[in-house]
Amino acid sequence: MARSRKPIVPIFFGCDQRFTPFMGVALVSLIENVSSRRHYAIHILHTDINLQTQAKYEALAKPNVSIEFHNVSDDIAVVIDQLPIRDYYSASTYFRFLIATNFPQYDKALYIDCDTCIATDVAKLYDIPLGNNMVGAVPEAVMNVFEPAGAYSEKVLGINRRRYFNAGMMVINSEQWRKHDVLGQFINLVSFYNFVVAQDQDYLNVICKNKVLLLPRKWNMEAIKTWNVPQKDISIIHYAFAAKPWHDINCNYGQYFWKYASMSPDYMAIKAHFASITNEQLEAEKNVAPSVMNTCLAEIERRDNFLHRISTKRYSKDLDNDNPVIQELIERIRTVRA
Repeated sequence: MARSRKPIVPIFFGCDQRFTPFMGVALVSLIENVSSRRHYAIHILHTDINLQTQAKYEALAKPNVSIEFHNVSDDIAVVIDQLPIRDYYSASTYFRFLIATNFPQYDKALYIDCDTCIATDVAKLYDIPLGNNMVGAVPEAVMNVFEPAGAYSEKVLGINRRRYFNAGMMVINSEQWRKHDVLGQFINLVSFYNFVVAQDQDYLNVICKNKVLLLPRKWNMEAIKTWNVPQKDISIIHYAFAAKPWHDINCNYGQYFWKYASMSPDYMAIKAHFASITNEQLEAEKNVAPSVMNTCLAEIERRDNFLHRISTKRYSKDLDNDNPVIQELIERIRTVRA
């Protein structure tokens, strides 16, 4: 399909074959709310989505909405063996690090997680000026609701809990990401420290520290039940953590998911998945949050946690000291104390 000449809004998702039905709901919700005055260039980064599935979702395209799949297997292979993976995370969560370097035609881009529903025109979000900030994002609700998580942010990462952002929606300043070599910093940090709480999100918060434009919560409303937002403020709902409406009928803001799911190509597969969820699985998901809080506490108690290591000169030799970007990171974090 020929691309229109309207101003472009580039939007990125990272996904794997297993999660495509839920990504489809996010795509449908996004497309249902686009403006006729813009062109929306949707890019889906993956390593294993088959051609039949790709064709199914490419068929959602419109004259002002293009959908392209990009296999990033070769790119992610550089660090794939070192990537920490657990619980509800998969390797696809790390694909967002490739956006700025792999798509040099964009100086700015939106990244949105696949476990979302979009209830407004994302061009409004894309148009927010970032200045020299590396990213525009919303503060992480978990860090502000649960004390162990907030303490982890401050005592392990060296980041004020109110400034720790959720990376499930980011307005990426690609120009600044290339300038500051975010991908290079990430590769260095992966080999230096394994973040076991929020994984890729922790790396992004450390790398982008003090260069974040904090956005209103409506742009990334996490569906945890301790955090409610008036309906008039709903823009992007993020079914983060273990809050998944395709598992739990009582999930916060689940009605938005099922509204768009009913329009999606895999609606019947989603219904079948929901029907297959067992009580044992639901009980196990209730334990995810307590488990993560315990992990936060364990990291705080570690004598060699990240903030301790980065603040101690004898550990800094483990990083690439010839890389000026890494040196900037070391000096920036050393100035922070819990």
